[in-house]
Amino acid sequence: MSRTVRTTALASAALAFVAMATPSQAASTTGALMLTQVRPNAAGADSRDGTQLNVNGEYFVIKNVSTRTVNTGGYVPDITTNTYGRALPSYNLPAGARAYVHTGSGRHYRDSSGAHHIYRGYARHVLLNTSTAKNPDLRLKKPGSPDNNTATGSITACNWNTAADGTTYTC
Repeated sequence: MSRTVRTTALASAALAFVAMATPSQAASTTGALMLTQVRPNAAGADSRDGTQLNVNGEYFVIKNVSTRTVNTGGYVPDITTNTYGRALPSYNLPAGARAYVHTGSGRHYRDSSGAHHIYRGYARHVLLNTSTAKNPDLRLKKPGSPDNNTATGSITACNWNTAADGTTYTC
């Protein structure tokens, strides 16, 4: 085998290997946003003496997998065993950026590591710590979709079953 043919064959094989080993970012979504992680059970107790604790320790992470800035306003996080009905607030998430979507209240911002933080404004924990009957446990739906525990409008989903205290799960 000539040196040129051998070099070409090796280069082709290397490219094929890289293509196989590189996951497709948009494989788990049909839209611009994708659920990538969830921490449904914040570290520590959820409440003490009737007061909710560490509500912002409960969150999910979304990633903008498009090549343009996407406004998160109106996207519907549908927790499939209840109906909380609160769409995401308006926030411009740059192309390729990820955002922690916290359950509680706060000011939306970008931290020093480049991660964005969005707050839903609940005064209590809303993500399920345990779920055995539903799959997925959380869907992200396109704006205008109903929060009705169906797949209608779903663009990405995540399941975690029973959540350990303070554990973050990959979607």
